[in-house]
Amino acid sequence: MLVEVALFVVLVFLVWQVLKKPANYPPGRWGLPLVGYVPLPGPTFEDHLRNLYKKHGNVYLWRMGTQTMVFVHDYQLLRDAFNRMEFTDRPNWEMFKFNEVAAYGVVSSNGALWHNNRRFSLRQLRDLGMGKSRLVDAVQRQAAWLAGVLAKQAGRPAPVPHALKIAIVNVLWQLVGGREFDVEDPKLKEFEDLTKAVLDSEASLAIQDFLPWLRYLMPTFLFKRLIKQDVLDVTKKGFCEFFYEEMDEHRATLKPGPPRDLIDGYLMEMDNKKDDPDTTCSKKDLAFLLIDLFFAGSETTTSTLTWLFYYLATHPRVQDKLQAEIDLVLPEGQQATLDDKSRLPYTEAVIHETLRKSALVPIGLQHVAEKDTTVGGHFIPKGAVLNGAIFTIHHDTRYWDNPDEFLPERWLNDEGKFVTKKEGFLPFGIGKRQCLGESLARMELLVFTTTLLQRLSFASPQGKTLNLHHDTKNPFVHLPLVQDILVSVRA
Repeated sequence: MLVEVALFVVLVFLVWQVLKKPANYPPGRWGLPLVGYVPLPGPTFEDHLRNLYKKHGNVYLWRMGTQTMVFVHDYQLLRDAFNRMEFTDRPNWEMFKFNEVAAYGVVSSNGALWHNNRRFSLRQLRDLGMGKSRLVDAVQRQAAWLAGVLAKQAGRPAPVPHALKIAIVNVLWQLVGGREFDVEDPKLKEFEDLTKAVLDSEASLAIQDFLPWLRYLMPTFLFKRLIKQDVLDVTKKGFCEFFYEEMDEHRATLKPGPPRDLIDGYLMEMDNKKDDPDTTCSKKDLAFLLIDLFFAGSETTTSTLTWLFYYLATHPRVQDKLQAEIDLVLPEGQQATLDDKSRLPYTEAVIHETLRKSALVPIGLQHVAEKDTTVGGHFIPKGAVLNGAIFTIHHDTRYWDNPDEFLPERWLNDEGKFVTKKEGFLPFGIGKRQCLGESLARMELLVFTTTLLQRLSFASPQGKTLNLHHDTKNPFVHLPLVQDILVSVRA
């Protein structure tokens, strides 16, 4: 009997050792092997993170499935971590790789491929984008077109029109492909359908990253249906064929000299390195690089401008002050350029406050620890995934007075000049993988905001209040709710 009792005690001890969180790991939720910690229904994902922050402080973990997820709620700790080499890489997730052997493009790739693509993209964005008259003209043209579309729905409550996204997409097409699409162009419709299919299937694709063992418990056909493998295969093929056709058209008209657009620039890079055995250039990589640029550049800017309309409609005093500045600086009919930025401090303040309040990507994009290391004195094991709690940092009283209020004035000094506040502000990420399209996004936001508010005003429909909460269907992006807004043409 004593032997059986002793064996039972030993078994319980061994099971406990397997189940419990290692003593040197950060505090947080550990749960069971394979499934991690699964909370009961109730609070939202962000509420869970807020509660964990209150309980454990700036750094804690939450094991989700087989993934050890570490969350950082402190700006300084996050900045220091994301500037370190051991946190440069993305996790080796299928949702990042699109089920390729390794990730292509620039957002999800690692190593030499990421380094080369980031350097190439930054150079192309600089040479083709910021300050270049052709791209500035494209932004102004799309902003003016959008103002006309919005004016047509003046006087009747209606959602922000789909034309906003088309305008932003066309700016990107001017940069990468030297073209713009008509709103009725079937090629544009095809591109938008592919984009929507990827967004709709992304969450399902993540199942195999967090619960990879399911593939061994389920029939193959059922597992593929669960992760929407067929949708991914069709959309990935469709995107590649779409961009391969663009590449072939560019190749047929490619001439020596400065590239006309980003596709030209990449094809020239391929030609220059065709005899280099270490080259990372390929048609497939270019296709995925273009996918990255469109996903990162269209959804974010479209959502940010929608949030801006909502905040202005809810805060008429801010809108009046913004329009007064625009009227003073820009004569009627004149559109803003980057040269006008310094003369539009309140406009810049409104844009930055919108970026802060919306916290569009609430936990940013994930980084993985490539070796055992530490963050804020906490041990971080190799393979742990680091997340920045941007949504709480943007409302942290250590950096912001009255953080729940929409106050553009917080961005102005005593002389009324715009002051870029970096502490506690990271809408474009931070560190070595900071958003490479930040300068382009800032230019778009400036030109679209000034062009639209010069001609139009926004308000809540009569008897209603706009809902400034984000759509909870997607916990990883703060998308504005689709709702009616009232547009009026300024006299």
